[in-house]
Amino acid sequence: MLLKQGMGGDKVLKVQKRLQELGFFSGTPRGNFGPITQAAVRAFQAANGLKVDGLVGDLTWGALFVPVEETPQPDPDRPPPGEIPPWLMEALKDLGKGIAEIPGSQHHPDIVAAHQLTALKAADDETPWCSSIMCAWIERAGFKSTRSAAAASWRTWGRELPNGAQRLGCIVVMTRVGGNHVGLYLDEDAHGVYLLGGNQGNRVSVRRYAWANITNFRWEKSDSVKKTG
Repeated sequence: MLLKQGMGGDKVLKVQKRLQELGFFSGTPRGNFGPITQAAVRAFQAANGLKVDGLVGDLTWGALFVPVEETPQPDPDRPPPGEIPPWLMEALKDLGKGIAEIPGSQHHPDIVAAHQLTALKAADDETPWCSSIMCAWIERAGFKSTRSAAAASWRTWGRELPNGAQRLGCIVVMTRVGGNHVGLYLDEDAHGVYLLGGNQGNRVSVRRYAWANITNFRWEKSDSVKKTG
């Protein structure tokens, strides 16, 4: 059993529907294994202590469809299971919606709405929006964001996670050509960190960024949801 990106069929459809039931998949189940399904699989694997590779093999399939009386066996090399932070769930919804910049004179309303949560209040989707959409995800989840359009503002949000303590959904700040970037941690390998973020290829997407560019891993201070004020 192995399902991966680029495949399709009834088994992929079954996985999508199950991930949707569990709150990980926010797209429309059609039986095609694309990047949205892969991101949902990665999030499910990380939350259940499984090896995070975006592939649906025997262990992941078993964890998705395990009988009530059984318990999936976690990968011993992964951290213990944890809850999916609510802001990551919001980000997955936007990934499923396919939020992206609109070429030409029109602007994506969700990107413009995200900008309105910041002091900048840009009225277009060409203004860098990785921090603005992060503000939207955090605020929709019931937390107070930095309310800044600057990615660097997230370096002082919440609390710093010590090296090696990064966790699913933590906020990652990094440098890149022209400034800074912010996204949500999904996974890592020897080459870099996989982030779910906005303004990645002009859309909400999952991309890998080199370790050399990563500067911060941040988490909410109290680990409890607070209503914004």
